[in-house]
Amino acid sequence: MNTITREGVIYTRVSSLKQVTQGSGLDSQHSACLAHAKENQITILESFQDAAYSGKTTDRPGLEKLISYLKQRKEKTYVIFDTVDRLSRDTEDYFFLKMTIRKYNGFLISLKDDLESDNPIDQLKETMVVAFADFDRKKNLERVNSRMKEKIKSGYWLHRPPVGMLLENKVLVPDNINSRLIKKIYEDFAIGKYISFESIKFSKEARQLINPISGRPYKLKNEFIKSILTNKLYIGIIDSPKWGLKNINAKHEGFVDKNLFEKVQRRVKSKTRKNYSVVGIDHFPLKGDIQCGHCSHKLTGNYSTGRNKKHPYYRCNSSKEICDLRPKNIKRNIIHDDFIKLLKKVRINTEVLELADKIMEDTFNKNSSHHKGIKNHNESKIKDLIQRKKLQIDKLLITSNKSVSVIKALEEEIESIDRQIKALEQYKFSSGDLVNFKLKGKALLSHPDKEWEKANPKVKKIIFNYVFEKNLKVIDGRIGTASYTLPYRLMSNNLLTNNGMVELGGIEPPTSCVPRKRSPS
Repeated sequence: MNTITREGVIYTRVSSLKQVTQGSGLDSQHSACLAHAKENQITILESFQDAAYSGKTTDRPGLEKLISYLKQRKEKTYVIFDTVDRLSRDTEDYFFLKMTIRKYNGFLISLKDDLESDNPIDQLKETMVVAFADFDRKKNLERVNSRMKEKIKSGYWLHRPPVGMLLENKVLVPDNINSRLIKKIYEDFAIGKYISFESIKFSKEARQLINPISGRPYKLKNEFIKSILTNKLYIGIIDSPKWGLKNINAKHEGFVDKNLFEKVQRRVKSKTRKNYSVVGIDHFPLKGDIQCGHCSHKLTGNYSTGRNKKHPYYRCNSSKEICDLRPKNIKRNIIHDDFIKLLKKVRINTEVLELADKIMEDTFNKNSSHHKGIKNHNESKIKDLIQRKKLQIDKLLITSNKSVSVIKALEEEIESIDRQIKALEQYKFSSGDLVNFKLKGKALLSHPDKEWEKANPKVKKIIFNYVFEKNLKVIDGRIGTASYTLPYRLMSNNLLTNNGMVELGGIEPPTSCVPRKRSPS
């Protein structure tokens, strides 16, 4: 490497507050980056860190300060960080950040990977490393969500307490201040004292509702009043639409009588409203991913009723004044056939696939070691907890004649240890998981069309985001030109010569290879 003295900055990040208070993640990352800078004669000008910020988003104060620093400095600056996932754990965000840092004369240095090489193999490896970091983040999120779902099934409310309730020992209880006012609002609304949400807003009870955090009255909007009148937590029932869970018997007791609650629901629903049918992605898997080529609004999906059966259509719901698209309704099978054709176009050449296989194997081996380390740590921790539990049980046996409070304390300690053991046992690592992902990855690269056709709706969304850079536009009833993501632009058969190598003129300039951030619309 070049021995001329250069200048750079260090960026470090950890995801959780626990890592900040109990771990040494930030310090160890910073020390490793400093050692690398010293070894390569890079003078460190500044250090930026994000403590307890997720890598799934770019909305981080330390990262924003880093970009601002580069923008003002203008001279060539080396940005040093430990691994790719410290910079970002989202594929689109990573390449967007890389483009932004380059724009301000920044040069990325990861301690683990070469991110600035012009070698196609290194570029492909970089893409795979970023994709795996994204995959690993999503798998972690999946595990967390699974645990949360099971907790809700057990009757525990895991989110912010509703107005009038508090969390005590992880169980909701009435606050005995706002809860009494809410109960009175229920009683008055049920007997017809209030004829609308608007009239409740001006009631004495509603105006006395105080936010326990700010100490100020709540802003009384119609939606706020409705949320109070329809909240099943007040009768000891949990609904969680996110997890598809309804009418779960909660661990807490409600403070509103169930008969009173039902009376209120009948009054709330008595206001007739037009019902709109909502058809999910089970029937229309491209909802949210295709948009009108005229007005750019996302197409919805629904059925029209014929004489003998219902017919599925994607539809632009914009008014005629906004969009003059014809036809408004487009048959589902036409859209899906066009989409499959687009997927078939990016089937990956066998020789390039073998190269991708080797790169994935190298990436998997690195992550396998990481996961095995976590597994070994957890097993050791479980052994220690089992030993602690045994000691507490022994104490409990010899203190049977002691005070009730001592016995209760020991029992609570044993229960706490059991919960810790159970939590650690939930983390299961299998090398087969990585092997399975490797096989799935190869199948997705070689036959994305077949993988999409047989996938469930959730996986279909993942495949779409992996293959396509942005939403597809429908023009004159057909899907238009597609914009593919970097791996497929690099490796698709359309860009390969007869020898299986990419032609020099076959790839867009580096600045256009970076996936763009999708519009929030």
